[in-house]
Amino acid sequence: MWNTDFVFPSLLVLAVLLLFYFLRPRLPNRLNKAFLMLVISDIATILTDLLATEADNHYQSFSIPLLWLLNMLYFAAFIARSLAFFRLTIVLLKLDHTGYSGKKFLMYLVFLASEAIVLSSPLTGAVYTVDSTGYHRGPLYAVLAVNSFFFLMMGIYLLIRYRRHIRRSTFISALAYHAILIAGNAARILLPQYLVMNVFCLLAILVIFLAFENPDLYITDRGPAFNTRAFTDWLDDPLHRMDKRVLGFAIRNYNDERSMYGGTQMDQGLNLIIMYLVKQFPQFLLFYLRGGNFALAGADDTDWEEIRRAITERFGSPWQAEGADLYLSVTYVEISLSGRTDPADRIVNTLIYALDEAGESRDVEQTLMTEETLEEINQQIEVKRWLDKALENDAVEVFLQPIADSRTGQTVAAEALARIRDDDGKLIAPGLFVPVAEKNGSINILGEQVLHKVCAFIRTHSLEDAGFRWINVNLSPIQCMHSNLPGLFSSILKEYGVPAAQIHLEITEESMINYNKQEKQIEDLQGIGFQISLDDYGSGFSNLHQVKKFSFSNIKLDMSIVWDYMRDRDALLPALVQAFRQMGFSITAEGVETQEMAEAMTGIGCDYLQGYYFSKPLPMDEFAEKYMQ
Repeated sequence: MWNTDFVFPSLLVLAVLLLFYFLRPRLPNRLNKAFLMLVISDIATILTDLLATEADNHYQSFSIPLLWLLNMLYFAAFIARSLAFFRLTIVLLKLDHTGYSGKKFLMYLVFLASEAIVLSSPLTGAVYTVDSTGYHRGPLYAVLAVNSFFFLMMGIYLLIRYRRHIRRSTFISALAYHAILIAGNAARILLPQYLVMNVFCLLAILVIFLAFENPDLYITDRGPAFNTRAFTDWLDDPLHRMDKRVLGFAIRNYNDERSMYGGTQMDQGLNLIIMYLVKQFPQFLLFYLRGGNFALAGADDTDWEEIRRAITERFGSPWQAEGADLYLSVTYVEISLSGRTDPADRIVNTLIYALDEAGESRDVEQTLMTEETLEEINQQIEVKRWLDKALENDAVEVFLQPIADSRTGQTVAAEALARIRDDDGKLIAPGLFVPVAEKNGSINILGEQVLHKVCAFIRTHSLEDAGFRWINVNLSPIQCMHSNLPGLFSSILKEYGVPAAQIHLEITEESMINYNKQEKQIEDLQGIGFQISLDDYGSGFSNLHQVKKFSFSNIKLDMSIVWDYMRDRDALLPALVQAFRQMGFSITAEGVETQEMAEAMTGIGCDYLQGYYFSKPLPMDEFAEKYMQ
């Protein structure tokens, strides 16, 4: 006689689990399908186990053919459940759509061989027999345990082998449900009269549900829309990309709007937007990608222009949140997924980056993400990663470019220029990583690291002995807004024992836009002993009135106006140089690449010359070897 006390609670818990599962939005991905098949196979196994057990316990009341059938159904379901657990592990490891065909063939071969032994038992008596005295185990009954342990061991082997392909939490959770199943198989062997295996399978399913299948893992807290994790997992299936397109749209100036309306009202507004989209476009998958960014995924041949028109028209009316009418506008980014083989996280990051850019733009209404724009955005994302890596590891390099005295031709100063490298060790152009640093605020850390390394260089190389007067260090407009900049720079100078006079700080015209904010900052820096140079003069909206108010020591002419003068030698630049000299400023010409340019800039009165004619920027050790012996 078998004890069935554990069976009914297991069925009840599974029923509640399924009810909760089907009442919540579900992402149509492989993991959901594998989980559903696992639950169905477990319910089938429990039901057939219960029916077969009751029939075997009261075999006198049932015909022998019916006993054969019920036991065969149970054993077949038992083996299928072992495969279902293994199949879910394969999906977790994302091996079901990769070059795993050989090992997958072996798995199904073992499964089919085991099922064949079970299904042949009415003829061979291999796994069980039934006669007038009831149910009896056959000589190959152990095939059930062997099959189950085989799939479990293979699952653990694959988890360990491919553990670096998945999150650490995924690895630990998967090992946990494998351990539970091993314990359940051991209990089944040690306690054959108790139907306890189903309880252990239920515990394993609960671990899977809580770790991977809980719908709340994929639903945003803003309403019934999927989140970024769900978007990534959905894109991870190549089948989902076939003939699909994503329409992303961003709330313009989301952060400003949130500050103006308040967090509570904007959260209510987001909920209203999501509810509208779910109701209006039920045929699409809706994702909320944080920061006022949304994405609709659907068939490529959809009339997406009509979708955009409908959304834009709805945003033409206010969203009536509690206590406020929200007047919002949107901009769009569209991407076709057909034929795309990019990793899912790259597509997600690219789309979010493009949406963030579009949301801050005042001009762009729609961006169609072509191969060129995708490549450009991917490059920006990579640059950000390389920048973060360099800053985190203090791996920002400083190159020095010489500045020559125009009268003697001797190198008397240098400009410090930041450099970072990619994963292959190649240098990244400053024009790529500096804008990224300014946008995400890491320019302050970048500037600090440059100043630290310049001070360390000055401490180990005597500028005076080498005939050098100073080294220029650039300040970005964002750095100039740092309230504690003078104090921070002063502490760095003291750390290395470097006099402030040996460092000139370069600020651009852009830094002078907020004159009132910068005046105190520059006065404090000059009070420490720094001299201030105006960099890239002529590249922006030059304001002579503001230039007069700042006590600059030097004005650097941008290479654009130097090159313009070489093409058309009018009287404007010479007059400007003479005016600056009369105001007490020294003048540096940038972008000097030929002897003719050097002579021309010297002729109009420039004091210093900088450019490839003298040298390209060099690493500090090469610069010291060449110029400071």
